[in-house]
Amino acid sequence: MSESIAILSDIHANLPALEAVLADIESQGIRELLCLGDVVGYGAQPAECIELLRSKSFLSILRGNHDAYAASEFDPPNLSPETLEGIRWTRARLSPEHRAWLGALPLTWHGGDCEAVHAALPNPEAWDYVLEPAAAARHFAHQQQRICFIGHSHRPAMFVEGQERALDITSLESIRPDRKQVINVGSVGQPRDKDERACYLIYRRDRQDVWWRRVSYDVSAAQSAILAAGLPMKFAQRLAMGK
Repeated sequence: MSESIAILSDIHANLPALEAVLADIESQGIRELLCLGDVVGYGAQPAECIELLRSKSFLSILRGNHDAYAASEFDPPNLSPETLEGIRWTRARLSPEHRAWLGALPLTWHGGDCEAVHAALPNPEAWDYVLEPAAAARHFAHQQQRICFIGHSHRPAMFVEGQERALDITSLESIRPDRKQVINVGSVGQPRDKDERACYLIYRRDRQDVWWRRVSYDVSAAQSAILAAGLPMKFAQRLAMGK
């Protein structure tokens, strides 16, 4: 079992951010990678991001809600007009083989001492958010390992079983040996914590800690690709604001 795993999520078709994160992971000498889903959606380079991920060796690549939407023939309900426009645009730009690949991605992953899901347990396809302790408590009731890694909200976070509030995380947090923890790894391609830099997480087994890494990338290149594709301007604007 490797000492460290690099865990990334919510790439959202942002190729410059993905390339920067993968380069940073390589610079850390980490060989085990895990992706928690939402490879596509919002951004302008979905096929390129799929191909780049497929060229690497991952422990697993999970299915996120945007991956499921792009793979499906049916529009999901209760989405904003802009988000729905982005989903339809993505479907039209992906090959049948790419869409089939997205639709076949697993919903959960179980490692030796940890597990992972894009959104939340016990029903991954409900795409529920873990944003507060009450949601974390529902999740903990179905969590099998001491540590579960999640994405979906685009915001780094850490909840500890039995605590009434989320931790005020720094970039580095120790794993609690006697409690369950659910840990949000943040977003590579569309951070929403007011930091525009790409975010991913390294789980260091030997040190029993988690390390959120922030990586600068060419935001303007990602924005230009979105605008050139005719996608909603909001998708480009929010990249520079980290929200």
